[in-house]
Amino acid sequence: MARVTNILLFLGFLGNLTGQTWLKKIPPPAGAGKYSIIPEAGRFVYQTKSFRIVTFKKHDHTLMTDFTKCLESVPLALQNIPLPLYAPSKKQKGQLLILGHDADYLAAGGAKNTAGYYDGAKNRTLINWPHFRNNTSQTRLLQEPAFDLIIHELTHLSMHNLMWKCQPWLSEGIAEYMAASHVGRGNFDFSQMDHAIRKRIEKHTKPGSISSAVLGIRPLLSLSSKGWLERTAKIDAWEALKAYNCALLLSHYCLHGGAGRLKKTREHFIALHTIQTNIQDKPHLILEDDAKTIEISIAEYWKKRGLRVSFDG
Repeated sequence: MARVTNILLFLGFLGNLTGQTWLKKIPPPAGAGKYSIIPEAGRFVYQTKSFRIVTFKKHDHTLMTDFTKCLESVPLALQNIPLPLYAPSKKQKGQLLILGHDADYLAAGGAKNTAGYYDGAKNRTLINWPHFRNNTSQTRLLQEPAFDLIIHELTHLSMHNLMWKCQPWLSEGIAEYMAASHVGRGNFDFSQMDHAIRKRIEKHTKPGSISSAVLGIRPLLSLSSKGWLERTAKIDAWEALKAYNCALLLSHYCLHGGAGRLKKTREHFIALHTIQTNIQDKPHLILEDDAKTIEISIAEYWKKRGLRVSFDG
């Protein structure tokens, strides 16, 4: 009976989100750049209000101020989106583990061909520092410093209790959406999302391409978490980004397709919150039978906004 009561109270609380407006701009919360240094032998530990950062070296104060502003801004931004997306662990602070070399990143559990990795079992995110700083190669895809990488991975960490319930395309798409809306130092601007998403898709499209080729929606929907990582590990970076690009476009389709589509997306996340065990059936927001129709709609929408999109597969 207690469990049923808790679920009903939770649903009542989520119902309040229906009246929440979509804020255009969200600055970092007060004190977002503050952090403390926790003495520990053999490593450097920084702590903010919501997160714990374990890193391989002491970092510059100015960089850490901007870094921690980004960290603390993600929970605030997620809580101000009119969907129940914010779902951190209630047991402990989310942790960022920053690794100084590719080998250390992979040894700690980071996935091949990734710059950041969400480790749900340990409520932590791994960050490959050379990719963040972009200081090992002139051909890195990410810019220096890659705060969009931090926003993406912190979105996963801040959605911790939803991550195992979400289809990968949706969790990756929301993380990409958050990264696209971030305009620097923990500031989010949701008033120019078409422009921000077009820029992000173009940035993640191989130079010289006639159109922005993205993974088809049907194969995207079929990817499990394991399948997503295996696909990323086997192909080059530009091909891997096609799945992220499609996830971003599809998430935008769900969030900004009018009141009806947003309501359906909200109800989907409310349903995910009520799932308690792995044996329960998990709802799908997008059905494979609708993939082709949605692809046509997305392509037409973005063509009018200066972005040519083609779907692979």
